[in-house]
Amino acid sequence: MKTYFTSDTHFWHKNILNFENRPYESTEEMTNKMIKKWNEQVNNDDIVYHLGDLCLGNLEQTVNVLQQLKGKIILIKGNHDFSKHYKKINQMGLLHGYHEIGITLNFQKQQMWLTHYPFEIGLRPRKWSIHGHIHGNESSYDNQINVGVDSPHFKHKPFGELITIDELYEEMMKRLPGIEERYLKQKMNR
Repeated sequence: MKTYFTSDTHFWHKNILNFENRPYESTEEMTNKMIKKWNEQVNNDDIVYHLGDLCLGNLEQTVNVLQQLKGKIILIKGNHDFSKHYKKINQMGLLHGYHEIGITLNFQKQQMWLTHYPFEIGLRPRKWSIHGHIHGNESSYDNQINVGVDSPHFKHKPFGELITIDELYEEMMKRLPGIEERYLKQKMNR
């Protein structure tokens, strides 16, 4: 069993191709190829934390996408995810979990807040805001990590490929020394 993260897939969103530099000619091509990419990577027993804005299609299109996606999907509601749709979808058993605000997750002594929006948690070592929402923009703080499909933090990966928990941990470890250094300086100056 593996653990993955993603956000802002925007399946069936007509305008996302105008806003972001996605390698597709049409919404249909984007949706189909992103589903294929997901399923090449994820197995049915894997856990996928989707941090919001999963699908901007109607209820039927959203159900269709979820019926095709592998893995145990835990959805954190995004600003484009309609609660009434996802409550129905959750009752249909198409999600492994659904959360309106967010959840916390611990891994290798790192505490993560999984939310759609970047969460300002202050300068704290080993505490992280894992989020989406801002698409191709950089996060504002070192302890915020954008796991969305358009994230600049993971541009080295093929488009649409999900982020493994090990890749996320590696990114945290790159940032941790700088955060610890600034935290200690801040503490000494009090």
